[in-house]
Amino acid sequence: MSTAQLYPPDFSVRPIKVERLRRLNRRTATMPQGVMPIVRLVFSELARQGLRYQDLEDFSGIKRPTVKQWRAKNRPSLESLEAVLSVLGFAFVPTPCLQTLPSELVGELATFAMRLGTDIPTTWAALIDIGVEQKLLRMSAEEKRAVLAEREARNPRQAANDNVPRRRRKSAA
Repeated sequence: MSTAQLYPPDFSVRPIKVERLRRLNRRTATMPQGVMPIVRLVFSELARQGLRYQDLEDFSGIKRPTVKQWRAKNRPSLESLEAVLSVLGFAFVPTPCLQTLPSELVGELATFAMRLGTDIPTTWAALIDIGVEQKLLRMSAEEKRAVLAEREARNPRQAANDNVPRRRRKSAA
């Protein structure tokens, strides 16, 4: 039996200790102590992939000042995080800690992860994808069209920043 890790070494449900080794190649964007770990991931991936703030704005639709302020004072919304992470090649999938799941599910999930030779977050994301595919396979064509029409009505396909001047609506006071 192989000894595959159930979680990657850096996966933690507890706050990450801030005592780290100093980097030899310092980043230009410094991170304050209170920054969320997911925001640290965004900025480290920006540096690793060599992307600029402008590239991120062009592809995700999230304004450059908004992303810059995540370091200092603002917390990103879920929609903003999903948009930025998708540009960086990540999917935002919440992964439960094994202690929060029922024991029957924990055993099956761990067994499944070991059979696949992957960790729990990867297995969890795969199971979510399989569940979505199964639901789509059970839906009729009319139901699929209705879901897509509803999604299109909520999120019309247009660039996040199409640079079209718009007038602000005056609020009735």
